[in-house]
Amino acid sequence: MRICAIVLILLTSTALLGCGGSKSQQPAASPPPDQPMPAPAAQPSTPPPSPPQAPLAKNPIAVVETSMGTFQIELFADKAPTTVQHFIDLVKRGFYRDMIFHRVVAGLVIQTGDPTGTGRGGSEKTIKLEIHPDLKHDSAGIVGMARANDPDSATSQFYITLAPAPHLDGKYTIFGKVIEGLEVVMAIGQVEVGPTDRPLVPVILKSITMQP
Repeated sequence: MRICAIVLILLTSTALLGCGGSKSQQPAASPPPDQPMPAPAAQPSTPPPSPPQAPLAKNPIAVVETSMGTFQIELFADKAPTTVQHFIDLVKRGFYRDMIFHRVVAGLVIQTGDPTGTGRGGSEKTIKLEIHPDLKHDSAGIVGMARANDPDSATSQFYITLAPAPHLDGKYTIFGKVIEGLEVVMAIGQVEVGPTDRPLVPVILKSITMQP
């Protein structure tokens, strides 16, 4: 009996030692229930695309119909705004109709815009001289306001150059340039004239309209 009891005690001790030597794996700890889950790492954000820019406003175009053909003038509203607006106002009210080119100086200018056809007429309004440093009489087709001796006496008469005329720079308002039909302007500049530079055969300014 004593031997059996000793054997039983030894077997029980061995079993206990075997159970104590094994290590069980524990599950990973979760955040306490009252703590929020960690936020994911912030990703670099792509900035929204810039809104498309509006196209720059186009300068207005005047269409000039004459008895010798048609040409177009770009009006420099960005550089001579007062003069251009005055010119457009006259156009829209039908002022420039059935006039003559009363002055043609070969190699220099052709001139119109006088309802009396004498070179002394105009509209009822005068405008101030408007000079922009970027605008020069540097080619044929430059459009400027004619005037009397007073720099601020321009009214409705305008001229178009037939060649560079730098001696006019700073003295007359440039407000446009012929961009189409310059050959018509040059042809008018070659007509035969009398002693006062008036064409012997009238050249008619039929109308001026604004391009839509």
